Amino acid sequence: MTEPESSLLDRRRLATKLDIAAGAARLFLERGFEATSVEDIARAAGISVRTFYRHCDAKEDTLTPIVVAGIRDFVAYLADRPAEEPVKTSVHAAFVEAFRRDRYAHVVPTRDLFVVLTSVPGIRARWMVAANELTDELRPVLGERAGLDPQGLEARLLSHTLIGALTVALEYWVTAEPEPADRGDVTDLAAAALSVIRFERL
Repeated sequence: MTEPESSLLDRRRLATKLDIAAGAARLFLERGFEATSVEDIARAAGISVRTFYRHCDAKEDTLTPIVVAGIRDFVAYLADRPAEEPVKTSVHAAFVEAFRRDRYAHVVPTRDLFVVLTSVPGIRARWMVAANELTDELRPVLGERAGLDPQGLEARLLSHTLIGALTVALEYWVTAEPEPADRGDVTDLAAAALSVIRFERL
């Protein structure tokens, strides 16, 4: 297979996965996760059940491609920040950019996505696994900015701590009840989460 053919196939696969994600998210929000079947999702996406299983092992996997894309966008924006910028400033700016420029918001509105991610245990587990695996992509970018050996223990801990802090901020954004009067928006919550992390070496 030539490179253009491979690229076209990849785009088609991604388009199908996004159709699946859009249909699944809408149904999960309208009916609930348990009341939504794979057949329902396939019908909403305009595909066969067989095609569904070529792209997803189970309905819990339907939103994973959007989660992965969001984290990768965050890492890319972080890599593009000015080298002289303080690490915490760069991380927050990259988060804000990834959140506000969410390229899949037209597929699943951002807040709706996180409502589903946090409310369905099986989907939340996939989110946690994907985030954990992508720390390997974050680590060299974050490690270089923080003056850490990308392969060292500190860089590994910092990458996992950062992903964990941002995850908690996102979960709090959609689950805190009753809603705190001073909660602010999600970017404020991200800044608060980042304030407890030490990015520079002592």
